[in-house]
This record gives sequence, C-alpha cells and structure tokens, in this order.
Amino acid sequence: MIGSDPLGRCVGVEHSAQELLCEALGVSSESVTRVSRDPLGDGAVVGFDVMPRDAPPPDPSRLGPGMQPLRYYVDTSRLVVRRETGLALDGSIAPEARIWLHPADPHLPALPSVAFHHAAGSLLARFGIVDRVVPEFVTYRAGRRAVLRVSAGARTLWVKVVRPSRISRIVRAHEACALAGIPVPRTEGWSPEGVILLASAEGVPAVEAAWGPEDLLDSVDGLRERIASVATRAPSRGVAGRLEWYASRMQDSDRAARVSRRARCILEGNLCARRPRVVHGDLHLGQLFLGAGGGLSAVVDVDTLGVGDAAEDPAAFLAHATASALLTPPGYRARVWALADGAMRRWGGDRVVLALFAAHMLGHALAASDGGDGATADRLLTAAESVLAGGVPSAAEHPSHEKALIGCLDRP
Repeated sequence: MIGSDPLGRCVGVEHSAQELLCEALGVSSESVTRVSRDPLGDGAVVGFDVMPRDAPPPDPSRLGPGMQPLRYYVDTSRLVVRRETGLALDGSIAPEARIWLHPADPHLPALPSVAFHHAAGSLLARFGIVDRVVPEFVTYRAGRRAVLRVSAGARTLWVKVVRPSRISRIVRAHEACALAGIPVPRTEGWSPEGVILLASAEGVPAVEAAWGPEDLLDSVDGLRERIASVATRAPSRGVAGRLEWYASRMQDSDRAARVSRRARCILEGNLCARRPRVVHGDLHLGQLFLGAGGGLSAVVDVDTLGVGDAAEDPAAFLAHATASALLTPPGYRARVWALADGAMRRWGGDRVVLALFAAHMLGHALAASDGGDGATADRLLTAAESVLAGGVPSAAEHPSHEKALIGCLDRP
C-alpha cells in the first residue's frame, strides 16, 4: 500500500489507466501496450503488457527469453478487497486505483495458488490429484474469474477461481441443478478461498457440433423449463440493472443513449408486474453441450443461476446469437443467422425480451468500443435500436410483420 507518492499526485486529476501505470512504474508510454479492458464496479480493470526498462520497443518477433513483457492491471473499480497485492492509491473506503502484477489479482486471492506450477501441485493434491500437472489458463477476466484446464492422466478437469464471496453460491447452484436432474459438470471439490474443481461436461460444445436451429431452440426451451424447477431462492442479478451503467460508459454515443432510453421505458412499464422464476442468468450457445444424437447433454457456467424474470435467458441467448452472427466470418454466418432469426421469431413477441436484448447488446457494444473497434460497436447498437424501433409485434398476432422484424438486423 502506498499513499500519495507516486500515485497520490494523481488525486482529483483525470489520468488514464496507462498514465497511472507509467507514473507508478516509472516507464515510458512506448514500453506499454494495452491488452484488455473489463468493466468492474464503478470503473474498469485494464490490462497492459509492460516491457522491461532496458528492453527495446515492443516487437513480438524479437522477444527473447529475457525480454518477455510483464502483465500489469490497473483497477479503478473501487471495490473493497481483503488484502492489497500491489500498489494502491488511498481512498476513503476503497482505493481510487490499484495496480497489480499478474497473477496477484487482489479480487481472486486463490489465483496465484493455481497459476504457478509448484503451488498448483500442492493445491491440487488437496483435491486428490497427485499427477505432476501444470494448469493451463483458458480464460481470465481480471477481478472476476479465471478458468484453467488440468490434464490429469486420461481426465481433463477444470479449475475455476472466483471471488471468495461467490464460491458458496456457485457450489450451491451446481448442487441444486444436479438435484433437479439438470446435466451440469460434476463438482470434484472446492475451497472457501474461491476455488472450485469441476469435471468436464458431457458431450461436444454446441459451437463445434452440428445442429438445426429449431431443434436447438427446442432444447433451449426445454432446458429453461427444467431450470425453472430448480430449488433456489438466490436472486439473479439480471441485465436490467446494468442498463444505465452500460449507457453511462458510452456517453459519446447518441445511439447508445437512445437504446438505453427505449429499453428503460419498456422495462419500467412491464418488469415489476411479471412473475419471477429461476433462470440461468447467462444462457447462450457457448454454455451448451450436445450428445451424439444432437440432444442437450450438459449446460455449464450456472454461476449466475437465480430467481429473475423469465425474459432473462431468451434475451441473453438472442443477443449472443445476434452479436455472433454480426461478427462471424462469411463462411459460417448463414447458420448463426438462422439461429438468431429463429430465436427472434420464437421469443421476439415479448417486449421485455427485446428490452433486455437491447441491454445485452449495449454490453457487447461497450466491449467492442473498449477494444477500439468503434465500427463493430456501432453495428451492434444499430441492431439493438432497429429492433426496439420496430415495435416488436407478436408474430402470432401479426405474422405479416415477422419478416420485417428479422430483416431489421443489418447483415454485412
């Protein structure tokens, strides 16, 4: 923990994450490359590759054993952590900003225990895995979670690292789903420090499998009904609560403001009057696995499972399918569009689905904008605005509008 020097000089001044990092480490901006940005709390966590001080400017083709960049993160979330693991700029409750060197993520205190070979061996031995294995990073969202793959003999296991405050909820969600007969990966063990060890899901990832759009959507609706029977009282966070947050971080976009305003009007008039049910909370194609016959064999990432509006899962699925269709290479685009079209026909008559769909699209657009891809962000926002502006009639009541609804999505 440090006070006013060097980060203290930035109090009350709008410094970018890169400027904060350069000032704290005493390096030039030429030696720093931004690699990621994830919204978190009241701000974001931004990842940078930083070259050693005596190294030449970054050139991936010239990196040698002694010239590998270091991965640093600048965190402006203002979230409270148990212990700081790097530099922290004091605030009244939580730091205005903190900087850490990967993998010392203060939000995920167990991460160093699985990220390093020898430490991982000790941790995995507690779960009964004594093979000399090196966990492999699959995904990492700074401040939120990490997923690592472990090849132990003939088995492949998955280590998920989350905030300690979330681990009990995740374990309970897996247990409740299993009791309800929902095919989730088996829990092999867990630690209150924020680690859960999972078996591999049965089947083939849906993104890699052959499927027909309508058959897959039938499976999704069947899964939704099974999820609704899960015994849990945990609340689903829901995307509606993120609507204003997304829009506030795209203040320079009139289209984002219009999407947010129209979605909010729909939700204010409809959301509170609806009966809640248990939902997955982040349901999309990437969460599904299919068996040899094409049927649903597993669903993963039930971390977000809880009681919410029935529109949450259709909206998430539709938004992910639409965003994927807009971004999929031409050779695979037709199948993904067919899925998006089928989802729109099936669920687009519910105005709340469309409002929550728009909120998800704002999130996708924000991620694209943060990644420097303004063109993609605009395409995503255009799709959301077009759907909301179309009035979204029920296809059953107004079948003549169905083609117009599907056609409003801009297809390059």
